[in-house]
Amino acid sequence: MTSPDEAIERFELAFFSLFRKLGPELGLPPDLSITGPQLMMLYSIIKMQPCPTTKLAQQLEVTPSAITVMIDRLVNHGYVVRKADEHDRRVVLLEVTEQGHQVLQTIKELRTQAVKTYLSYLEPEEFDLFLNIFEKIAHNINNTKVDN
Repeated sequence: MTSPDEAIERFELAFFSLFRKLGPELGLPPDLSITGPQLMMLYSIIKMQPCPTTKLAQQLEVTPSAITVMIDRLVNHGYVVRKADEHDRRVVLLEVTEQGHQVLQTIKELRTQAVKTYLSYLEPEEFDLFLNIFEKIAHNINNTKVDN
């Protein structure tokens, strides 16, 4: 049985090897004018579309003033439009534009190809197990507070 220290060392070696190779391929192409946080915002807006700005700020755990600046950048690039809520004009809704959808599609295609290439050697049941464990780790990381 592997000791905890040996397990951590094995994990680090595998993680850094994977990240070194796969990380750049999962990154954002330099010819697209979008950052990682902006990409996360686009995904969030699509999930909640039409998306109230206040709900997006809560989802991303940022202040309303910070979200305004972030949204301005997406609007300036043509990825998002602001619309007034028909029922409450004080509420600003966000929708992803066709250009925003195209950027997401381009990134998704690039990432899908990279993941398929590097994980294609796994059997379907191994891939399911890998995803279940990976999702469990991600879920626990998102719900765990670390004291520094």
